[in-house]
Amino acid sequence: MYMSCGDVAEAEAVFRAMQNRSVVSWNAVIAGCVKNGCAERALEVFGEMVGDGAGVDRATIVSVLPACARTKNLSIGRAVHRLVEERGLGDYAAVKNALIDMYGKCGRLEDARRVFDGHKYDKNVVSWTVMIGAYVLNDRVDEAFNLGFDMLMTGGAPWPNGVTMAYLLSACSSLPSWRRAKCTHAMCIRLGLESDIVVETALIDTYAKCHKMKMMELTLENGSRRTETWNAAISGYSRSEREKKAVELFKRMIGESVRPDSATLASILPAYGESADLRQARNIHCYLLTLGFLRSTSITTGLVDVYAKAGDLDMAWALFDGLPEKDVVAWTTILAGYGMHGHARTAILLYEQMVELAVKPNTVTFTSLLYACSHAGLIDEGLQLFEDMRSIHGVVPNVEHYLSLIDMIGRAGRIKEAYRFIKDMPFEPSTSVWGVLLGACVLHKNVEFGEIAAKHLFELEPENTGNRVLLGNIYAAADRWNDVQDIRKMMGREGLIKEPGSSLVEARSEQCRTAML
Repeated sequence: MYMSCGDVAEAEAVFRAMQNRSVVSWNAVIAGCVKNGCAERALEVFGEMVGDGAGVDRATIVSVLPACARTKNLSIGRAVHRLVEERGLGDYAAVKNALIDMYGKCGRLEDARRVFDGHKYDKNVVSWTVMIGAYVLNDRVDEAFNLGFDMLMTGGAPWPNGVTMAYLLSACSSLPSWRRAKCTHAMCIRLGLESDIVVETALIDTYAKCHKMKMMELTLENGSRRTETWNAAISGYSRSEREKKAVELFKRMIGESVRPDSATLASILPAYGESADLRQARNIHCYLLTLGFLRSTSITTGLVDVYAKAGDLDMAWALFDGLPEKDVVAWTTILAGYGMHGHARTAILLYEQMVELAVKPNTVTFTSLLYACSHAGLIDEGLQLFEDMRSIHGVVPNVEHYLSLIDMIGRAGRIKEAYRFIKDMPFEPSTSVWGVLLGACVLHKNVEFGEIAAKHLFELEPENTGNRVLLGNIYAAADRWNDVQDIRKMMGREGLIKEPGSSLVEARSEQCRTAML
């Protein structure tokens, strides 16, 4: 009962007070921990269970393998598999299916396929679906479709269900052509699964990822238009950076009296944030208050982000300050809000307070802090944060961290030092990294490193005229007009034409783009 209500601590307190624990009670705790997102704890309890000599049955195995899958703990997963073999529990279909799922999520497809092929006579639709899902999860799209074909053509094999087709549709989104998505859609219709809510949602999501928004809209219009399908369409527009369409669709959803859920708001709040419209921020705030959604920390944090991007830092702070529990996402959101508006020192103070309260910063926290330091010119503070990130908090720097660091040092005119950081990066510099260095060279009229950055960019982006124009600007600032002419002649020979700049103005909710002559 306590596990079903989400109170893991109280459930464990009752369990610890029991004098005689049966395999059923152990299983209830393990399964409850997994259900409530405490997979690591489930593995600890399983270890105690084995250590106490308690009998392990099929239900134990089916409960603990999902914990191995979620934590990607292959060593314990293999130990459980050995236990299955020793105790003769492998004849149960659910045990084999759980093993396939565990191996698939741990990236061990050969082991997963070995267990799947060991299902000589008792493969059910779950067995086929879990194996197909393992291939999709590991980006082995061709193998997933081959197995789906075998499922359809093998005599005695069960027909695919909605989850099977959802996996195959998900695989379509990673392919360069959307033709297979259409074929899979047609197969869903032939199997009579097109109105299955899982299939409908997967279809909308797949068409959005394939950038076929008309097909996405048609699927939504002709479908059941339930909360899940609306969510998939809204998320599709948000991912495609069409925030205005996402907001319009959200308002249509409300107009049709479909009640949103937390997944809806997780998709739509970023769209409101990107619009940076204070009036729209207040509208969604009122709506969330009316429906009682602001009791959720994650949704309130999303609203903090909306207000921060709209420029109302006072309201963003009031919402953040009112949170009963502030996790790393909430702290990162508020300090990023202050950082993006030029209050870098406030962002650093918030970071220090966060660390004092034993909230561990993550990758995004440091990305936001380094960005803030870069744009505020706080070089020493930024370098210290970069060092603390690695030495104190154990966060491995990624491309975004190096990008902010190089931008920060380059803006300060320390071009040679910025170049040294690029050379010391543990991975190949991207176009963004060289672009930041080239921009700093333009700002400080540094020809030497400007030529180095431009050379790399010419190789990585041969058709980007902007890089050539920037190098030409550096030559012009240095009065090297012959080199400027050479750049222009090279652009002419290669047929490259500089695109004119433009300005974007919003008037009466309509965006107008004007070319700059």
